[in-house]
Amino acid sequence: MDEHAPIVYDVTSYKEETKSWNEDPSAYLLRYYTKQYFLATNGKDLKQSPTTHTTQKIIDLQTGIEVLRGDQYVYQSPNKLCLIGLAPTHPLLAQPDRYKVINIRFDNKISSALPQPTATPANSKKQAPPPCHAETVVCKIEARDLWATSAAVTAEGSAAITVKEDEEEEKNKEADQNIETKDQDINMTESSSIAVGAVSASPAPSSATTTTTNSAATSRSTTPAPQQLEKRTESVDPTRVMFVVRGSISGHVIELNERLLRRGTSEITDPNVIQTMLEKASTHGFIAVVRPKVDKTEIALKDLCTMDDYNLMCQSKPPSSSTTTTTSAQQE
Repeated sequence: MDEHAPIVYDVTSYKEETKSWNEDPSAYLLRYYTKQYFLATNGKDLKQSPTTHTTQKIIDLQTGIEVLRGDQYVYQSPNKLCLIGLAPTHPLLAQPDRYKVINIRFDNKISSALPQPTATPANSKKQAPPPCHAETVVCKIEARDLWATSAAVTAEGSAAITVKEDEEEEKNKEADQNIETKDQDINMTESSSIAVGAVSASPAPSSATTTTTNSAATSRSTTPAPQQLEKRTESVDPTRVMFVVRGSISGHVIELNERLLRRGTSEITDPNVIQTMLEKASTHGFIAVVRPKVDKTEIALKDLCTMDDYNLMCQSKPPSSSTTTTTSAQQE
């Protein structure tokens, strides 16, 4: 064999593997990662009835708006590290005409425990990476529900028409009441003289009885009413929602996406950064890198959905059906 002879590559074996690369820009990732998915219906509060959707709303304590979930991907590399991000069936990706992202906020405990992207190795302190579990909230994505906004505008228009009709009815009632008032004034003038005579003839109440009555009324008015703390069940703004990105597996967060995170702030409002996360969710727009806690990663990833099962789910159900656990009430 001549050492200087040109090398001839047989590309026929790669045709089957690369035939879908033009249709799916992220198909090449299968050569480097094992794709798995953490569905919106996965979670501790849904294990009892994983096949049904709960109608109970979850309200964020800080902002007072509704919290929703979405499907997430977990790409595991050969070194066992896992990338987490938004799956194609996530509502922000599957329904771009409905949700408009306002900001992205990473968890302060996680972002502060990791070294800053611009920190030098000499200045960065070595510390244990923050732990996470499947339900750990890595970041929150606040969005505007455009469908709810349009519905609210329509409701306001109908409410304005109703108010005008009510005002006209009140005017008519006031005119009728004015006529009745004149008649009542005449009758009250006649009956007042009779009532004055009856009151003067009746005996006055004793001072002891009056004092007792006044003291009882004072005690009732000064007694503070017990405060009833009720859990918030409705959003303060139905046109705003918050999607939570969860840790998906048990392990440690070792890195946040530097393209999304900016030094000195955990909140992102830059439209270009938000666009990167949405348009390149499977590549440049990933959320975080998680290292599984145990050596046998099959144990840490046992609750995830395989790529084959995920594809079957996408074929059997429309993308909007796997949105979250609480969107059915809003769609009505």
